Amino acid sequence: MKDLFISVRGRLLLNVEAMNMVESLGNYVKHRKVPVLVPQKEGFVTYFVPAISGETIAHGFQKIIAEEAVKNNLPVCKLCKAGVFLKSTNKNVFEEAFSNKSDDKNIEEVIVKNCTVEDIGGFLYAEKGNVKRTSNFYVGYMIPVKETLEHVVIDPQLHSRYALGTKFVSEEGQRIYYVEVSSSLYTFSLDLDTRYIGKLTFEYENAGKDVVTGEERIKRLDAVLDSLKIFLLENCFGAKKTRFLPTGDWDSIVIGVSDNTWTVSSPFTESYIDNSIKKKSKVDYNTELYIGRKIDNNIDETIITAVEKTKQRIRGK
Repeated sequence: MKDLFISVRGRLLLNVEAMNMVESLGNYVKHRKVPVLVPQKEGFVTYFVPAISGETIAHGFQKIIAEEAVKNNLPVCKLCKAGVFLKSTNKNVFEEAFSNKSDDKNIEEVIVKNCTVEDIGGFLYAEKGNVKRTSNFYVGYMIPVKETLEHVVIDPQLHSRYALGTKFVSEEGQRIYYVEVSSSLYTFSLDLDTRYIGKLTFEYENAGKDVVTGEERIKRLDAVLDSLKIFLLENCFGAKKTRFLPTGDWDSIVIGVSDNTWTVSSPFTESYIDNSIKKKSKVDYNTELYIGRKIDNNIDETIITAVEKTKQRIRGK
C-alpha cells in the first residue's frame, strides 16, 4: 500500500451564479466578494471580485465523502451523516454525534475510528485537553482568473413573490427582493494528502500510528477518491442552487499524483498547464500529470482516469 499526494487545479466557467451569498440587507442579498491584487506596469491594482469560499467547497466535498462512506459501510458519525459538520466541537456535540460519553484521553483515536468524514476532514475538539486534527484535504477560494478581472461585473437581479388574489395572503402579497449574480471563469484548487488518513496526528509521540486496519484504510482512500471524482464531475458545491443553478463547465483541469507533496501550478494565469509541465521537469516525485481541456473534449475522461489510476497506484499496481 502506498500513500500519495493528489493536487487538482483547474478553470471553471460559471455563468449567472449566486453560489456564495454572504449577507442580506433588507431585501438585498449580497454575493461574496474578495480583493485581488495584480501587478501592473507601474505598481499594483486591486479588484473586488465575486468569489466562492473554500468553506463552501469543503462542505460540498465532505457531504459527498459522507455519502460514499455510508455506501461502502464505513463508519460516519450521526451529525456528519446528516450533512451537519460541527465535527466534535465540544463534549455536547461529541456525545450527540457518537451516542457516547467523551473520553478526553483518547479523543482523536475514538473520533478517527468512528467517523470517516472527521478522519479525512479534520476537527477541533475545543474542550479541556484541546485536540486539533488538521484536515487531510485543502481547498481555497475560487476567484476569477487574471484575464477576466477587468470584465467581471456583479448585478442585482429583481425578483418578486406574487400572491395577490388568493385567500392565503391578504396583505403584502407582492414582495420584491434583489439577489446579486455574477459570471466568471473561476480558478479551482484542491489538494489531498493520504498519509495520515486512518492514523493519529495530534500527539507527536504517536503521530502516524494506525487507528484502523490496512484493509479499512484502503476502503477509506477509495471512498475519498470516488468522492473526488463525483465532486469534480458534478460540481457539488455552492448554495442557492435551487433557483440559481449556474450554467457551468470546466475549461481545463490538471490533476497531479505524486509520492510526495507536489502541487499543480496556480490556474490564476492562462499558462498554468505549461507551468505545471515545466515544474515537473525540474521537481518530480514520481509525479504523474493528467491534463484535460475543453477544446480536447477530454475533461470527464481525464478525471475518471486520474482517479482509477490513483486507486491502482495506492495498491502498488
